[in-house]
Amino acid sequence: MKDLLDDPLNIELLKLVCGGEGVDINIRELSSLLGKHRNTIQSRFDKILQHEIIDPPFHPFRHLLNELPLLVVEKISLSRDPKTNLWIEIDPNIWAAFFFKEEEFNTLMIEIHKDFYDYQIWKERILNENLITSRSSTEYIPSESLYLSTKAILKYDPSSSIKVFRENFRQGIHTKINGLELDEISVDILEALLLGKGIQANPNKLAKALDIHRKTVQRRLDLLMSETIILPPVCRFPRIWTPPEYFLVLSLLEITKNKDRISKILSDDSHVSMLLRANVGRYNLLAFNSFYRMEDHLAWQEEYDQRFSNSFGAVKNYYLSPEMTFAINQQYTSLAYLNARTESLRGKELMKSMKK
Repeated sequence: MKDLLDDPLNIELLKLVCGGEGVDINIRELSSLLGKHRNTIQSRFDKILQHEIIDPPFHPFRHLLNELPLLVVEKISLSRDPKTNLWIEIDPNIWAAFFFKEEEFNTLMIEIHKDFYDYQIWKERILNENLITSRSSTEYIPSESLYLSTKAILKYDPSSSIKVFRENFRQGIHTKINGLELDEISVDILEALLLGKGIQANPNKLAKALDIHRKTVQRRLDLLMSETIILPPVCRFPRIWTPPEYFLVLSLLEITKNKDRISKILSDDSHVSMLLRANVGRYNLLAFNSFYRMEDHLAWQEEYDQRFSNSFGAVKNYYLSPEMTFAINQQYTSLAYLNARTESLRGKELMKSMKK
């Protein structure tokens, strides 16, 4: 696998497909799959994109979570000014950031790093290189962090929440997103695209962009997918783990018994888009949950408590509404890593040439 990422051509191909270039929606295939006319599918799809309900298709760079296995959920106190805001938006280690208020903290960030030392150096560089506006004269940034590992992920399925959305749609609870009134066909299209149906890479476009043969492109794409460096192409919600207008709820859970059984049931639960083993104080699971209304989450939580009596100990929830979302760098983080990889490979080649 490492050899694949040491090949400059593979890196250039990854930059394209992970950025969505040369990845197309096949309207004809969706039309056949859903049993609707192509014009109907095209019209609904165009409106879905125009209203930013989903992002355009791309190949997710799944290997990033192997390269940057330290997952940090950090409460931090930051200034609200253009300089700091820009840093949040362009820093490649920040996966997502939310406006958040708890005690002295006003921001919650989800970050990925190579290891704990890399995280420490990153944190020091923020102040040393004057990347943000300090809120005080102290030489530290007030923060409180939870450290987890992407290797401890039990479930990672951003498409899972479409089932929750579909059920709310059928019940008439939530039928409009970002001002667009949806119908059954629109929801069918959403589900298909989130599951990767009707989406494909276009080897001809990619071959033209890279000036290589289309068969070379297809062979390399197949290999990169077989090694799980990238996943098959999909569309995703802009907030990754939850549909627009839904709450993202981060839940730290203390499971005192039946942990394996509860973990399996949570993994099968469509409300849960990501689940990790944790070792954070008394908490041993972290779940990323999706709910349209806060009361829905409270009822869901009570149902689990009643179903598994005396199995749940402490629970700590962070409710993150759509309005609290500051930035989610779904593809930017992957592309930043690939760009850095390109520079690293160029550096190695330069060193080799100098030694000759």
